[in-house]
Amino acid sequence: MKVLVLAIDDWANTGWRFSKCLEYLGYDVTSYKAKPHVFNYPAQIKVHSDMQAAIKIKGRYNKKPLLSLCVPEIKSLVEEHDVIHFIASGFIDTGADLADKRVVVNYGGSTYRRNPGIVSDFFNKISDASLIQCPDLLGLGAKNEHLIYYPVDTDFIQPVFNKIAKSPKFSHFPSSSASKGTQTILNVIGGMDINYIGKTNSNNKTNRISWLDNLKRMAECDVYIETVQPKLKGKRFGEWGNTTLEAAALGKIVITNTLSKDLYEKEYGELPLLVANNEKQLKKRIKEILSLSEKEIYKLQRKFRQWAEDKHSIPSTSKRLEDKIYRDFH
Repeated sequence: MKVLVLAIDDWANTGWRFSKCLEYLGYDVTSYKAKPHVFNYPAQIKVHSDMQAAIKIKGRYNKKPLLSLCVPEIKSLVEEHDVIHFIASGFIDTGADLADKRVVVNYGGSTYRRNPGIVSDFFNKISDASLIQCPDLLGLGAKNEHLIYYPVDTDFIQPVFNKIAKSPKFSHFPSSSASKGTQTILNVIGGMDINYIGKTNSNNKTNRISWLDNLKRMAECDVYIETVQPKLKGKRFGEWGNTTLEAAALGKIVITNTLSKDLYEKEYGELPLLVANNEKQLKKRIKEILSLSEKEIYKLQRKFRQWAEDKHSIPSTSKRLEDKIYRDFH
């Protein structure tokens, strides 16, 4: 079976990792996107020159209410494949007839969160299955939806267990302060005597560094505080993202928010994350960690690494992707 993965923006390199899952399953996979990523991932989906050029042609690129890109130049490419897999709620319009194709849509991020009705109504007419990357996007109208969290490359990201001198190091390096609840996190950290090596202000201007450099600075900490943001632009949010899995793969204890713990445990099993949905809970979680012995911290760090491997590695995500969606296409 030949699968074509298409993205406009492959946010957080998610499409690349799902492509690796499809390759792991043995499918013949071709993947293209329209834009390079600012985080300079060492391996990415290849930028297709026709898709990249189409962005600059008036009338071909639309950001809302539906994210779409018109690229008739790659129509024959679509026609050559059995499955068309769209990433990040974005539609690549080639003019090809998709009636005899299997179509999968990855729903993730603000594109779908802002206009779920419009986006799902459009894709429901052409799709066979909807892959929901995070639980706050469930139940918003997508057809035949399945919760499949983004995979993490646990072969590439290896754990780093640091020697803890006096107290564990905490860090928070947001890709976006506004969406990660940085001010809430800093409010708590500012009132506590802890060893902190992360961002110290909540402005959303950040000196962008590469993904690899971000992994290196995350590796220096023992505890990573990812997100404390119950709502985002008036919409329900409060869920953890890719950075949580990357930190866990690095062997870090992760504090983050989730409003869907019961749902996660029904779908995946135990969730080891230290959940903090507000300032009070975050302060409590930090105190809990500070009360642990060095041995207890190491044990918890290894539990986080094992969780990333068992539940969200490329092999484990591949199995879920096959069981939930792709087995029906055979």
